Amino acid sequence: MELKEYWSDSYHSSDFKLTRIGFVAIRFRWLVTLLIIGIAGWVAVDWWVLDPAHFQLIWKIRLITGAMLTPLLPLSYLCKLNRRWMVASLYFLLGILLTFNLVGLWSFRDGAPIPIGYIAFPYFLLALLSVLPLPVKSGLRVALVVTLAVLGTDYWLDRQSLYNGVLLDRLWLLLCFSLAMIWVQAGQLRMLLDLYRESTRDPLTRLMNRRLFMRQLEQVQRESQGTPFTLILFDLDKFKRINDEHGHLMGDEVLVRVANTLGDIFGPEATMARYGGEEFIVLLPNTGLSQGLRQAETLRLAVESQPVENPLGDGEITVTLSAGVVQGQHDSELQGLLNQADEALYDAKRNGRNCVQAAA
Repeated sequence: MELKEYWSDSYHSSDFKLTRIGFVAIRFRWLVTLLIIGIAGWVAVDWWVLDPAHFQLIWKIRLITGAMLTPLLPLSYLCKLNRRWMVASLYFLLGILLTFNLVGLWSFRDGAPIPIGYIAFPYFLLALLSVLPLPVKSGLRVALVVTLAVLGTDYWLDRQSLYNGVLLDRLWLLLCFSLAMIWVQAGQLRMLLDLYRESTRDPLTRLMNRRLFMRQLEQVQRESQGTPFTLILFDLDKFKRINDEHGHLMGDEVLVRVANTLGDIFGPEATMARYGGEEFIVLLPNTGLSQGLRQAETLRLAVESQPVENPLGDGEITVTLSAGVVQGQHDSELQGLLNQADEALYDAKRNGRNCVQAAA
């Protein structure tokens, strides 16, 4: 995982963004549930430790806060599908809880001792928010909102608090809890991204697997509108003979070399996957059939011109491939396109292998 992936979700794939948002939505739902139960349940503690005058106000504030949090539960199901809903819900949650903290502290303006739970609430909130796998950039924004709210509350209730040692103590604690929150969030983000890649990447070539490729293909088709896209389906000629004559280590080396060549030829704009066994597939968005045929031919020549050395030191072999190319549109039936590409691939094999064939 690169450092930039820790920093912002703009460096994540669109498919992983949806996966992460879905995971955040589930955690967010449980967090809201815990807060509703905790805020309402704490009324019993207030009844025990507060005098009747303060208790009469506090229990109403708690029930109002719990009621305001309740709509976030059904909203979390919408958050699963949209990042903006997720961000809006998170800051709405922060707004409610920080307002609750402000009003709670304000209720002790008569000089009565403030229970430690109200003073510690912002730090408890930062600890709770660490369950969300947010990028560092988002975590910093959350920490900044909480810090400004706490300092603003202190200034509103007692302006002198910002000119003595209390301010430094507050800032130090907020910094420590914020860093801890961001550290835990980044760790969860890495764990989630690692699990995602393990489930969507071929372990040998590190290309995406067939399941993820199909999701990407569906997305490109939805976004293509009037622009064509091209699929290149190819496999390696006589690959079983390579395994039989040179061993599976050599076969693995061939697959890895071909995967690397794919990246060199097509670059980041293309979507590439190991389709199964020695079969690979490439999706070229905004590409017509003639351009797709040229790029497939470039790939064929590149693979043929790069002999693969045996990792056991027993010489090298030349690898060739056969490819089928098909053009798709916004209204194309995807399984039909794949079937056409597959038929074109077998036409290439019947024509002697080591060639590129367009779908009929």
